[in-house]
Amino acid sequence: MNKKIKILRDLLLVERELSSIQSGVLAVTLQKDTFVQFATNFVYQNKNIFVFINNEELLRTIKFDSPAKFTILKEKNTTKELLEEKNPYYRLFYIVVSGLFREVEEKKVTNDVVQSYIQKYSGKLILNKKETTSLGKLYFVDSEELLAFDEIGY
Repeated sequence: MNKKIKILRDLLLVERELSSIQSGVLAVTLQKDTFVQFATNFVYQNKNIFVFINNEELLRTIKFDSPAKFTILKEKNTTKELLEEKNPYYRLFYIVVSGLFREVEEKKVTNDVVQSYIQKYSGKLILNKKETTSLGKLYFVDSEELLAFDEIGY
């Protein structure tokens, strides 16, 4: 099987996809210089990926201010031209956001992200303070690089 990978440089497209997709996979560095990856919901805001984590055991082992990657994957429909041209097996669109993994310290940022998260996943505008504490602690990938790819396997 062959594959063709095209790097996409359309920032508007990438940001639109990051705002609409519901979940992705976060890979973070651990204290022992290994890494762990897990699926999570997220909010894309100010060119960063924000996630809530409420697993205390995991939080004790994460090495903060170290490299992290967040990846979203979306299966795309193959276009008519591609079907006629190369008879593809699959077509994937994915985005990789790389940067340092950090805890959110600013209260205003936390409040903005909590509101965006609630709106994205529940459609509600405001949730009371008691309900937001169950989301966990807020962390983010402080993005240094954002890459988007269109992959076709044939």
